[in-house]
This record gives sequence, C-alpha cells and structure tokens, in this order.
Amino acid sequence: MIIPFDIYYQFLSDDQNKLDKVYHKGQDKIWNGKEVLDSLFEKHGDLDLSPEHSLALKNILSIIFWGEYVAWNVASDLSSKLDDFGAKMASVSQAHDEARHFYVMGDYLKKRLDYRPKAMMPAAFRVLNGVGKTNNVAKKLLGMQLMVEPVAITIFRFLRKSQVDPLLSELLEYYERDEARHIALGIKYLPNLIKKMNILQLIDFVIWQIRMINAEIEGLRSIEKDLIALDLKPIEVFEFTEKKQVDCLKTLSAEMGVSDILWRPVGRIISFRKHLAFYPHKDHIFIRKFINSFFEAIKK
Repeated sequence: MIIPFDIYYQFLSDDQNKLDKVYHKGQDKIWNGKEVLDSLFEKHGDLDLSPEHSLALKNILSIIFWGEYVAWNVASDLSSKLDDFGAKMASVSQAHDEARHFYVMGDYLKKRLDYRPKAMMPAAFRVLNGVGKTNNVAKKLLGMQLMVEPVAITIFRFLRKSQVDPLLSELLEYYERDEARHIALGIKYLPNLIKKMNILQLIDFVIWQIRMINAEIEGLRSIEKDLIALDLKPIEVFEFTEKKQVDCLKTLSAEMGVSDILWRPVGRIISFRKHLAFYPHKDHIFIRKFINSFFEAIKK
C-alpha cells in the first residue's frame, strides 16, 4: 500500500478542508444506544397500540432498519474509496453512527413491537439497492447523503409528529441529529467530483438521479396507507422530502459557485412525479392525470 504523503501534508496545511470537523463533531455527539434505549423504556413503560398503528409502524420502521444497514455499508465503502482525509474521516464517523442506528432500531422493534424485520418492500429495496450497489463514488454520495438521508429525516420528523409512541419520538431525535450531520459530507465533497465530470458523465449522473427519484416516490407510495393509518398526510410527507432534497441541491450549487440551473430539470421532474403519484382525483383517467400533473409542474 502506498501512503499518500503529499495529500497528507496538504491536509495538514489546508484550512479550507472542513470535513474533518464533521468527524470531530460526530465524536463529541456519540450516544450510547443501549443506555439511551434502556432509559427510554424505563421512562415510558408499556405501549398499547391498535393493530392498525402497530402494522403501520412495523412497515415504516422496517424500511428505516434496512436503510440504516445499507447506510452503514455505504459509509464504510466510501471510507475506503475517498482520498481526501477529511472526507474519509467524515465517512468513518457516519459508519459508526449508522451501525448504532441499525442495532438500536433492531432492539426497539424486537422489544417494543415484538417484530423482526424480514424482506423489504420492493420499491424501497430498489432505492437502497441502487445506492448501495453503484461503484460510482459521486452517485453513491448523491444517493445516500442528498437523497436517502433527507427521506430518513422526513420520516423521523413525521413519526415524531404523529406521537404514536412517545418513546419512539424521543429516540428519533437522536437519529435526526446524526443524519442532519451526515448530509455535510455530500454537500462539501461532491462538488469536487462533479467539477471533474465531462458532459457525458454529467448527463449520466443526472439521469441516474432521476431514476432514483422515481424509485423514491414509489417507495413513499408503498407506505401511503401506513402514513394515513398514523393520521399523517402522504402529500405533506413527500413535499417536506422534496423541499429538503431541493435545498440540498441548491446548497450544493452554492458550494460549487455556480447557478442551480443544473438541478432545475430535476426539480420539474420531482414536481411532476409528485402531482402524478398523489393526484387527488382518483376517478380521473390516466391521460387527464398526466396532463394536469404536467401543467402543475411547469407552473413552478
């Protein structure tokens, strides 16, 4: 193995590299999963859920459970592929967080809901498998940091809002703080990779993103009934996700020092797919849904 001393000395002297701070902040914010969960069980006692609420939680949290597993693998993989020391440290910190999220969620499901997640819903699997299997570092960063993480944060936020389980609401605050920190790796490091792309690579990158967005929308539709069972509105969940993702892309553009024009077609497609997926008039024929959704998207 060749040790990149030239990169190391650049790392020591480069005060513009902020990603090492993500690692150190992560170290400061580490929480003991077993201690936190045990204390929450003592605080909140037993849970009496209706069958509908129990099924909805199992369906939604099983996606979170396997999502944390994939995020753990992705972060570990990135830590071995990134040359930048700050980015490598940030990805190691994330891998540590995701491992904790994974085992804590497994313990919660087993002890609180008497449930062990098995197969994942096909739509959610397509998203996580697409991000986990790609060998392209830029796609992996975009998919995990700027697409999957905002979806996870959205689900955490709305589950807390539902108050279906006060214990879960408190537990997810820990998750949400960690996940918000993870986004920084994509925002800070991805611009370096995008700037090196030629036009064909950039087109492929955006097309891959659009495919992942379509899969994400189908993933959210697959838990539509579960969200409704928890008195949550699926369109509000999606729009919150949409805003988080678009804000990430705008911040990414600002980091690159360019206009966000690159992401505007993506924003239009997200809007169109949102209107089509959550079209309010179920009795309209498909062509009418398609046309109305198209015009709603281009009005933005």
